[in-house]
Amino acid sequence: MNGELGIHIEAATQAVKKNYDSALKAMEELKGKMNELERLIIRKGIDEDVNALNAAIDRLNELTDSQILKSKEAWQKYEELKLECKAQIAALPQLNEFYEACRKTEQLATDLTCYSLGHPKG
Repeated sequence: MNGELGIHIEAATQAVKKNYDSALKAMEELKGKMNELERLIIRKGIDEDVNALNAAIDRLNELTDSQILKSKEAWQKYEELKLECKAQIAALPQLNEFYEACRKTEQLATDLTCYSLGHPKG
């Protein structure tokens, strides 16, 4: 049974890591686009650039909300798996890796929240 639980934990870990990598890439792309648009607005002050920046901010807010939810779901799954390990009297090292993936996802959600709060729509 521990082998099956280990496989289940590994699958959950990979799903959280995949989400993290995808969200990190999206954040980096949005940040680059937003920085460029902010530079253009400072130089030119064109309304089209302001509209594009507002659209990017909307996408950032959506990404932030999504990551907050994904972090909450990851921690809930971690608690379920931790209880299952205790019930089976199993100390599986995969659970530590899953914990770290949850922690990174939570930190990304926190970072996104801070970044999005610093970029109100104009």
